[in-house]
Amino acid sequence: MTVISVAALVVQLMSAGGAGAQGEQAAGRERGDPGSVSTNLSALKSEVTSLSERFKAARERRRLQAEQEKQEWEREPKTPASPGRE
Repeated sequence: MTVISVAALVVQLMSAGGAGAQGEQAAGRERGDPGSVSTNLSALKSEVTSLSERFKAARERRRLQAEQEKQEWEREPKTPASPGRE
C-alpha cells in the first residue's frame, strides 16, 4: 500500500469511530450489512483518488516553482572574480 492509501484508510477508520463505534455504524457491522461495506469502500476509493490528485497537483506546483527558481538564479548577474586572484 502506498502512503496515501494508508493515510486514507486511517482517516476513514477514524471518521467511522474505529472498532469501538457505537450506534448506527456499529449496528450495521453487527448485522453484516453489505450495503455499508460497499458504501464505505466506494467512499474510501474516492478519497484515495482525491488525495492522489491533490498530491500530483502539489508535486507539479513544486516542480514548477523549482524550475522558476532555477531560471531566476541563472539570470542573476554573476559576481566577477577577485582582481588579485587568477
